[in-house]
Amino acid sequence: MAGFVIYVVTVCTFIIPYNCHDMKADGDPPEKIPRIEIYAVKGRRADLPCNITPEHSDDVISLVLWYNNKSPSPLYSLDSRRGNFKQARHWRSDQLASRANFRIQSEPAYLQLDHVTSEDESVFTCRVDFEKARTRYQEIGLNLIVPPRKPIIKDHTGQVQQSLIGPYNEGDPLRLECEVTGGNPRPNVTWWRESVLLDDTFEVTADFIVRNMLRIPSLQRHDLMAAFTCEASNNGFTLPSSTSVTVNMNFRPLDVTLQGDKHSLSAGTFTQIECYSVGSRPPAVISWCKGSVPMKSAKSVVSVNGNATTSILSFKPTIEDNGLYLSCTAENPLIQGSKVESGWTLNIHYPPKLSLRLGSKLRHSHIQEGNDVYFECSVKANPMVKDITWKFEGREVQINTTAGIIISNQTLVLQHVKRTGKGRYTCSAANSEGRGASNTVFLRVQHTPACKPGQKTIYATAVNEPVFVTCEVESDPEDVVFKWRFNNSHDTRDISSLSSHKTMSTVRYVPKSKYEYGSLSCYSTNSVGNQDVPCVYSIIAAGPPEPIQNCFLTNQTQNGIAVDCTEGYDGSFTQELFVEVYDITTGSVVTNFSTTSPSFFMRGLPAGSNFELKLYAVSHQGKSEPLLLEGKTLQTPETQSRRGTEWKFPVNPILIALLSIVGVFVLIALCAVIILKTRQIRTRGEKRKPEGKVPEYTSHPDKEIISTEDLSKEIYEEKCPDVIPADSKYLEIPVCKIVNQGEGQSQKESFSAAGSSYEDSDSNFELHQMQPIEDENHQVPWKDQILLDEGISSDHHRGKYIDLQTGYRKDVAEALLTVQERNYKQTDV
Repeated sequence: MAGFVIYVVTVCTFIIPYNCHDMKADGDPPEKIPRIEIYAVKGRRADLPCNITPEHSDDVISLVLWYNNKSPSPLYSLDSRRGNFKQARHWRSDQLASRANFRIQSEPAYLQLDHVTSEDESVFTCRVDFEKARTRYQEIGLNLIVPPRKPIIKDHTGQVQQSLIGPYNEGDPLRLECEVTGGNPRPNVTWWRESVLLDDTFEVTADFIVRNMLRIPSLQRHDLMAAFTCEASNNGFTLPSSTSVTVNMNFRPLDVTLQGDKHSLSAGTFTQIECYSVGSRPPAVISWCKGSVPMKSAKSVVSVNGNATTSILSFKPTIEDNGLYLSCTAENPLIQGSKVESGWTLNIHYPPKLSLRLGSKLRHSHIQEGNDVYFECSVKANPMVKDITWKFEGREVQINTTAGIIISNQTLVLQHVKRTGKGRYTCSAANSEGRGASNTVFLRVQHTPACKPGQKTIYATAVNEPVFVTCEVESDPEDVVFKWRFNNSHDTRDISSLSSHKTMSTVRYVPKSKYEYGSLSCYSTNSVGNQDVPCVYSIIAAGPPEPIQNCFLTNQTQNGIAVDCTEGYDGSFTQELFVEVYDITTGSVVTNFSTTSPSFFMRGLPAGSNFELKLYAVSHQGKSEPLLLEGKTLQTPETQSRRGTEWKFPVNPILIALLSIVGVFVLIALCAVIILKTRQIRTRGEKRKPEGKVPEYTSHPDKEIISTEDLSKEIYEEKCPDVIPADSKYLEIPVCKIVNQGEGQSQKESFSAAGSSYEDSDSNFELHQMQPIEDENHQVPWKDQILLDEGISSDHHRGKYIDLQTGYRKDVAEALLTVQERNYKQTDV
């Protein structure tokens, strides 16, 4: 500060001319006194310069006085009249007190005034008296500096702005007005950006307000967070008064990009597509559209710096999406017109979708044999298919011009269609996405009636016994009129006792004599025409069933044999299978039983034995020729020997003696068992050969046989209880009442069937039929009214089996087997 004052005083000394006028004798001041202006800040120090240097070196200063225009009396004096100038006396008035100090050592000398107040602002006069030279006068105008007030910044609407202003949109103009009041001298108002001066033009209004208007035509991205400062300065001693504002801005998105598979998408498969946008502030809002439909299944992720936004769209494309435009739009909603869009046309791959229909000119309900038919298969696929496959009833249709089958592009032509062309048609095709099939179209071909294949054509019946013959035809339409005709070598006549329903007709026919067997012809007619070839059914005399066929062993175990057979022709009568099991070694009957199933399993047979099975079918028309079958059970595994293990025990003579005695007793017991067993077998053989009797179907020779003549209700319940005793191994069933109708006589016999079980001491066995059963205790029901041919068992064995048919009477026309129907439960102990 002192240097500045010296600089000002020096300048003023050389600039301001100093005119020396002759002083009057009375000491009056000269006519013109040089003056300089000094500015000081209130509260700070002011240095008032005064030139006290004599003009001549031999001259000295005797007195210096300081005045101001506010008081005629000196304010400060320096008196050296009584001594050395450096030891001169300083005097201060009460106004200045200790605040003033005259510095004479500097060049020029100056009056230092501390803590300037508003009262100090005035014109000071410095009077310097020399011993030789004239008195020198100098005026110093002390002006008090008042800093301007803090600038006020306003926007274009006149609103005062502070700190952060905005946000302004990118491209918006910026207009800021800075107003400054107060200050002495008048302040300069300027706009700065950082350290760069933007505008130093200002104006002073009538009310002494200094104004500077900052105008920026268009804000750019680099103006984000730019600090604009308005400064007001009116001196070089104090810092300028300033106010700053920071500009906040919104940016529009610069770019948006789709990232994903632009080539193809598979229908029905979830896919993800990313949309990436940069440059928006605040982060852009990304939206998706498929065609004109907005999609809401997207998630957005914003980068750490907020400059980038990524939106991930997850969706499952459909066939309908193919060809639609998928767009991604990024927008800053704060900036109008800031949308940026990117997208592509969806290419959706999907398996072929096919639709099959009859030709547009065909009437489905009027297609008859001989008409031409064609199908049209429309295909919708991406990528397109190359070939179309046609199927009829699941079988592929091939081109066959000879048969009238023509395939052209997406059309199937059937020329002169036949009734065999009736059925379900489909078309299918494949592409890289898979194979697709069309709907099924059923082709209805109207035709005349024809016999339905697989019908029963042979009916067996006895004289005066009615038979119901059914005729079924294939016809379209199904409204059919039937006509029946009987024909043989003796007679031809129409039959009127029939009933019909749509494609089926049944006639009741009763042969009155052996001359009324022959054939029945079934004729039918529908709206298309008459049946070409009638259906013919043969009526024959009833006879015994055919033998059992195709028997073979399906399983053989240690105690059982499984048999699987096929029934022969039964002549439309219920038949039953009879089985006799013989031990090949002894020729004895092991077991016998009957069953309605051609597949059965025999359990409880002796292990390691060979057997012969005799099987024949029986109905009320008689019984079939027997079928012989051989089988065997497996050997019982031997006890495993402990090979490689040495049994060592001490030899004791007493123990050896005891073991010998035990061995003798065991040998005696075995001999006794063998003798008893031999006698039992002989006794059983003698009881099995009574003359003039039907063989008893039981494995227990000692069981009581009950005839049907004595079968009253009380006796029947006593002899044949529903609950079998727990110690019973077999089942005695009174079943036979053989009547010879030819002779008008009845011969009462007994017939028994043993339930098979595992073998016990009485040689009883158990039968298991190969049918689903509820538990292991299978019930073997005996059928009512089973007719058997009356026969006499032979007195000897023929070959390896007992021929039970040799003695049967041949003149028996019909045998009646009567019994009350009961179910007996086999029980094993």
